[in-house]
This record gives sequence, C-alpha cells and structure tokens, in this order.
Amino acid sequence: MIRILAVFLGVILFGCVNDLDEVNQLFEKAETGTEVARDIEMLYSDSAIVRVRIIGPTLVRHLETEKPYDEFPDGVHVDFLDADGTVSSTLDAQHAERYIRENIVIVRADINQGMSVTLENDKGERLETSELIWDEDDAKVYTDKFVKITKPEEIIFAYGFEAKQDFSEYKLRKVVGRVKVNEKEFKN
Repeated sequence: MIRILAVFLGVILFGCVNDLDEVNQLFEKAETGTEVARDIEMLYSDSAIVRVRIIGPTLVRHLETEKPYDEFPDGVHVDFLDADGTVSSTLDAQHAERYIRENIVIVRADINQGMSVTLENDKGERLETSELIWDEDDAKVYTDKFVKITKPEEIIFAYGFEAKQDFSEYKLRKVVGRVKVNEKEFKN
C-alpha cells in the first residue's frame, strides 16, 4: 500500500513539474500588463474642436511600467487639423511611442531601409528625418537628428529642427546645405 501511494505521489509530482514548466514558458513569451487594439483612430480636441487625428493599424498600451506608454509598432498617420476641420499638415512614421504622463510622442523610422518620418504641410513643404519628437503640451515638434526639407523652390539639409506641430513655422539649427530647385524640373 505504501509503495502504491509513493508511486502515485511520484507520478502526480512529476506531472505537476512538467505542467508548471509549460505554464512558465507561456508567461515568459506573453507580456503581461498590456492591451492591444487594432485599426485605431484617436481624436484630440481643444475647446470642443478636433485638432489632431491619429490613425494606426495596431496600438499596444504598456500599463505596468514605471513610465506607461502607448506604442504604434506597425506605423502611424497623424492629421493636424485647422479649426474648420481641414488638414493643415500630416505626419507619417513606421513606429511611434506616446509617453502618457509626459504628453510626449516619439516617432521613428529606419533610414537604412529607405524609410523616413515625414511631416508635410499645406504649403507643399516636406520634412524627412529618422526621429521626431512631438510635445503635445507645447504643440511643437523637434529633433536634433539630420533633416531634409523639400520646398517647391529648394531643398535644405540641416541638423536640428523645431516647429509648430502644424509645421506652419519652423527653425533649423545647423544648416549644412541648400539646393535651389527649378519647380518645373522638380515636378517631372
């Protein structure tokens, strides 16, 4: 009887060890404290007027960290809107992180793979860079990285950039080159 009980307990304990290992492997692979949403559209308003629309295929909300943040791992598109609802500028990036407590968004792209963060305004100006930081509280965007600004009449290369979030006004920190462009040739 004692032998049967010992064999029975051995089988139970052996089975529990295997099950616990399998359970632990599942938890190591899965990240706890996150929420995932698909096909996201977020609207930000000021004084009951929608000012920003954010669209992304995937949103991962990381809640259990010292610095909770939202992540758009599959890219993001942002429309900055005028008071009448027309789009004044757009922002596109392959990756974005929004730090909830700081109201800071960092967007990035992989220049080595031919991709860049782009910010375009309704004047036909286009900024390209590898990283851009959007300060929601101050309503501005900035970077200390290399930037290329394409305007209808010229292309400007610089390190460092700061602008209103709608890209209507901007400052360049260290201009390293300018190329005049013939608008007719540029469009061809």
